[in-house]
Amino acid sequence: MKTILITGAGGFLGGVLAQKLTSAGHVVGTGRQHADRRVDLRDPEALRRLLAETTPDVVIHTAAYRDPDFCEEHPEETRRLNVEPVRLLASGLPPSAFFVLISTDYVFDGAAPPYRENSPRHPLGLYGRSKMEAEDLALARPGALVVRIPLLIGVEPAHRGPSGFILQMARQILDGQPADVDDVLVRFPTWTEDVAEAVAFLLEKRAVGVFHMSGARGATRYAWTVETARLLGRATDHLKPLKIPFPRPARRPLNAELATGKLRQLGFDRFTDFAEVARRILSALGIFQQ
Repeated sequence: MKTILITGAGGFLGGVLAQKLTSAGHVVGTGRQHADRRVDLRDPEALRRLLAETTPDVVIHTAAYRDPDFCEEHPEETRRLNVEPVRLLASGLPPSAFFVLISTDYVFDGAAPPYRENSPRHPLGLYGRSKMEAEDLALARPGALVVRIPLLIGVEPAHRGPSGFILQMARQILDGQPADVDDVLVRFPTWTEDVAEAVAFLLEKRAVGVFHMSGARGATRYAWTVETARLLGRATDHLKPLKIPFPRPARRPLNAELATGKLRQLGFDRFTDFAEVARRILSALGIFQQ
């Protein structure tokens, strides 16, 4: 049985991948907490020991700093997790091992969507630049796979506490407090379960190169909030659409839609609609009763 090493297995996507791939091999999940192996990936020696002890056949690297504002304000720390472990993995794994890197739509500037796998990358901030550099390191290795994804939605691991895109919107809807909601940036919420399914599909196909996985519909946060409110049967009169971007340390792309034609042509067809995912998540959180 092959060994599948998943970094960031205690995280949002990594945990779902670990569950999904248990039938495909012996899964070893790593993280700083709540994983099979507690490993600080920022420590090169610890990462080398991990590879030597586990001798993985497949490595799926999901671990990264994903908050664009944190990355913008902590450039050196961002490189320690978003770039350097990829450099070590890409060079330190034996040629027979399969390397999968989870990347982001933030490698694009959002000025000319939709973006295909070979579209020119122009990240606006350090988060996107760090992931672009990680992509280049991974793809320099023969047989590597890069999967770009946008905003993830799903149920956060219990140990991480309540958060997440849909829960944040539900709280704004239910608390009734006046608030401005972004009506500028177009987001494509994508279910973690669908992403895990896509990664498993690509592994089975032994696909290499770059693939895009994304939810099919895009809208602003305000529009997604209004749709979520309809599911909850609640009003949004207290929420106002904000037509200018919120001032933040890191710039965001206006619309970094990822074209998924390449993945579809390979035969993948699971793209669960936002409304269905929102119902499931709200039900799991005890907010929505079907």
